[in-house]
Amino acid sequence: MEPTREIILEHDGATVPTLVYVPEGSSTRPAVVLSPEAFGVNEFMRQIASDLATAGYIVVLPDYYRGHGLNDPESYTDFTEVMQVIDDLDFVGATHDILAGIEHARSMPEVDTDRIAVWGYCTGGTLALLAACLDRRLAAAVLFFPSQPTFTELTAKRPVQPIDLLWNIACPTLVIYGDEDPIGPPELLDDIRHRFEQWHVEHQINVYPGAGHAFSAPVPPLRHHDADVASWADALAFLQSHMG
Repeated sequence: MEPTREIILEHDGATVPTLVYVPEGSSTRPAVVLSPEAFGVNEFMRQIASDLATAGYIVVLPDYYRGHGLNDPESYTDFTEVMQVIDDLDFVGATHDILAGIEHARSMPEVDTDRIAVWGYCTGGTLALLAACLDRRLAAAVLFFPSQPTFTELTAKRPVQPIDLLWNIACPTLVIYGDEDPIGPPELLDDIRHRFEQWHVEHQINVYPGAGHAFSAPVPPLRHHDADVASWADALAFLQSHMG
């Protein structure tokens, strides 16, 4: 499915190129705000958006790089540039971009405003996590291997550790990692689980055997086919159970 609309979200002086996918049909539908992986809005993310739309969800896909991301977001062979754009990313502004995507979904007449979820991958998983911590009206959050559950240092662009905001999540949350992902070792997942339990956040933590970081990526060496297929089915089932 091709994007139904290409729009520009505006907030706080920022302009955010955004794709919107609307399945055919006249009834109001649940919506997913998709927070893309660190490579940005590329063919892989467009396919994810299209697949979610085919599954019946209206999808809003903001570009938190605001049109200034990687020179070639389709290339997974050189990680030097992607590491640089992550280092340069203003997580405050990018989180506000995802929140603006959520607000746009709420403004759409086709959307059931009680059934809006956020779904993110990698660095976009971190931004989806932060958005879920800050927006207590969401119906669900799906977080594929958030790359920055903690930051190495706090700065104006990274003013708080994301996991220190988990207490404010009000929606059911699915956290997904591979068991060979160095970003999500068992001790971190135990910490996240303890925080969810302590603050009574409805949650599910899924760990997939043999999978490393970014295992849903479309190419090797990142991709782990079995984990990608299983986690996709699990994530869709999670949305279905909480949003219909």
